[in-house]
Amino acid sequence: MADPDNPIARLRPGGRVNPAPTTRRMGAGGRRRDGDAPEADPRTLVREWHAMTPTERRTAWVELVDWVTWLHDRYELATEHRLPECWPQHPGLIEELSALKAWRHEIYNSIAPSGQAARYWHAELRLVIANATTAYAQPCRAGHKTPRHDALADPNTDLRSRWLSADPLAAVPASLMTAGIEQTRGGDRIPDAVIHDALHRGDARPLGQQVADFVHYDGFWWTPEDSTGMWLQISDPVFAADLDRSADRLAEADQAVAQAQTQRRQDWR
Repeated sequence: MADPDNPIARLRPGGRVNPAPTTRRMGAGGRRRDGDAPEADPRTLVREWHAMTPTERRTAWVELVDWVTWLHDRYELATEHRLPECWPQHPGLIEELSALKAWRHEIYNSIAPSGQAARYWHAELRLVIANATTAYAQPCRAGHKTPRHDALADPNTDLRSRWLSADPLAAVPASLMTAGIEQTRGGDRIPDAVIHDALHRGDARPLGQQVADFVHYDGFWWTPEDSTGMWLQISDPVFAADLDRSADRLAEADQAVAQAQTQRRQDWR
């Protein structure tokens, strides 16, 4: 329970103990009426990474990287590497930075912006940055360096590419990925997050190294359902048998290619 005497606890998302402030919305004649709650802004919703669809997760990840790039440069976080460049490899930092981003959006885009809330946000930012180089990434911290233009994240395309290629689902327990299967799969549908985790753990396999539209998992073949974040089970036994045979042939071809590449490397030495 939030401490009512702690102003930061009252202002943090999920830690409010006071009712939301009175807001206005449009009434007759284009005027707003007092006492009505604002419409929810989907950009401010704090959601779990594993609860997003693949498209939502990719969009959220690009937006987070763009925001962290701005944060890194605006707050001079290159000084002493206060925000380690390897932040995407620390799942806890992904979560804390995501929450900071959502909270700042709530503060600066509210109907009645609060300077006090902004000050509390900056206090929390300093705490997150302190934790970044202690609780999360202490071994990753470099020695003191004077900030330079080439230390900025925005113009560093290689750094941005590394950040974008990181996995926002890293370290999410398999139990969370699979907890909602029975409610969502309907017997023949399964969430993308489950397939993603199974491939990562080696419990599923794609049809071939270059063919990812069919995945074998839990004794069945699955294929992605367009724009829903779900995979459909292949129920046709003839088609499933054809996929089994195709997977065997592709595995043999992949193995032959790998052996040829290994032989070429040995011949070049």
